[in-house]
Amino acid sequence: MDHGLRETLAAATGEGILSAEQADRLVAFLETGTGSMSPVAAVEGAGLSASREVAEANLLEDSEMPRFVRGFHDVLITIGLIIALSGLAGLTHAAVALLASIVLSEVLVRRQRLALPAVTLTIAYIAASTSLLVTYLVKWLPENDTALQILAVVIGYAVLIVPFYWRYRVPIALAGLVATLTGSGTLLVAALASRFLYGSSDFSGHPVMTAGVCLAGGVVLFAQALRFDLKDRLRRTLRSDVAFWLHLVAAPAMLYSFFAFIHFQMGEAGIWNIGSLASVLPGTVIAVVTVFVLIGLAIDRRAFVTSGLMSLGFAFASLIAERQIEYSQRFFLVLLVLGAVVLGIGVLWPHLRRLLVGLLPQGLQNKLPPLR
Repeated sequence: MDHGLRETLAAATGEGILSAEQADRLVAFLETGTGSMSPVAAVEGAGLSASREVAEANLLEDSEMPRFVRGFHDVLITIGLIIALSGLAGLTHAAVALLASIVLSEVLVRRQRLALPAVTLTIAYIAASTSLLVTYLVKWLPENDTALQILAVVIGYAVLIVPFYWRYRVPIALAGLVATLTGSGTLLVAALASRFLYGSSDFSGHPVMTAGVCLAGGVVLFAQALRFDLKDRLRRTLRSDVAFWLHLVAAPAMLYSFFAFIHFQMGEAGIWNIGSLASVLPGTVIAVVTVFVLIGLAIDRRAFVTSGLMSLGFAFASLIAERQIEYSQRFFLVLLVLGAVVLGIGVLWPHLRRLLVGLLPQGLQNKLPPLR
């Protein structure tokens, strides 16, 4: 079969137009010889009817599966990438690692369309870019001007990541850009608010205000993730993958900013941690995590739910500690309870979601991913 057609099929698989199984079946069918058969007839002859099967697959299968693992070949290449790039970065310079990630992206992403290596190379590119920006850009700026430093790094990061996404169309690159712009904008707002309210852009000394601003930034990031989701409710395109990564960042950003706000609002000093809050207000932690679980069920995003699992574990540990159970038994009891909760949510997810979405207005139901 023509090499160009193979690349076209690989690209279609990467875009979610065909599944890997459908592409393999079409390749096998074409290799048997189709003569002058048109591409449409070839697809129908292979029994694919791509749009129909993809639609049905999205309704019957897990609609949250991001397209970054397609086989152990991807895993093997990724392991090699991690080892090689780590060694290269340690022996040389961040600029060399940056150049290597671009060269490898041309081969593994642009030409071969390998999904998991694309994620790995994007992370390597971001890490090398950030290292260069912090090393060679921030040191030329005033040390006491936090807002200017953040702005400079964000502009430099955008200049580097935009052409990378334009060239390779890796969803995590766009999600990283959106998350970075939102996070940096949040820190800028905190610095400006601190300067306006307290006369200094150093917001680290005003934890209540900083936590509140970070919570607002998390909400903005969550809104952007929803925007990508609502444009692709059947999750057939790369918008769904971008939303997946954004939800993975937005959920913990909102959750832990909210917990930090409560912690400092209570007058607690020092660096906060979820364990200390859970020991004082375990019921509050459980209630907040429950709300996050309900939101995750409604939008059909397990990635949104996972952010609260550690918080839930600390809250259960605090509740169990009040029962004066022996420490060794306490640890395993927390694991048992938390594991049961996670398994229950995972196994009953379609049924719980059906119950929850059924309580929502019909107009909102029509905007959410379909029930399975």
